Amino acid sequence: MDNKTRLIYRISIDGILVALFLVLSLLSIRLGFVEIGIKGSVAILAAVLISPIDGLIVGGLGEFLYQVFFSGYGLTPTTMLWVLPLALRPLSIGLFCRYFEKKGKEFVGFYPRYFIVFGAAALLISLLDTGILQLDGLIMGYPVTFTWVQTGIRFLSGQATAIVVSFLIIPLFKALSVIYDKRKTRDLPEEKTESE
Repeated sequence: MDNKTRLIYRISIDGILVALFLVLSLLSIRLGFVEIGIKGSVAILAAVLISPIDGLIVGGLGEFLYQVFFSGYGLTPTTMLWVLPLALRPLSIGLFCRYFEKKGKEFVGFYPRYFIVFGAAALLISLLDTGILQLDGLIMGYPVTFTWVQTGIRFLSGQATAIVVSFLIIPLFKALSVIYDKRKTRDLPEEKTESE
């Protein structure tokens, strides 16, 4: 596959995943500032199946489109702040996946490092989310008490969602990695068969 075809293929896959991200966003449960859903799993799948950059694109673009067109808030001064967690989480998990992949170790599966990486990413993103909520409260003029209560609820829901997503990714990754062969979209050599 030449570079132009490879690029078109990746853009097409990313576009499909952004659309799936938006569908899952609409199926999320919203309780005030708290959103419970699995839309982030699509961006993480892009990060571990294709590349960390693809995860960043799917999560960032998907969340931007959701915030602007479907969240009810539209384009605000803090829209890009709310995009950050859903762009950085798949990027960080994808980078760890790539690191283990280069060492010849499997990343996705029932291994301690897999759950440690997911837990650490969820913790860091929850801390970022907490800061964003506080900053959003200052910029948009929300009461301080309201933002701190929402912060606690969002932190707990973020950790619970991370656990669900980490278990959900395992069978999805195994099923989709059969369909999406990285060797065909990267510069990795094809495996030789016995007939060659």
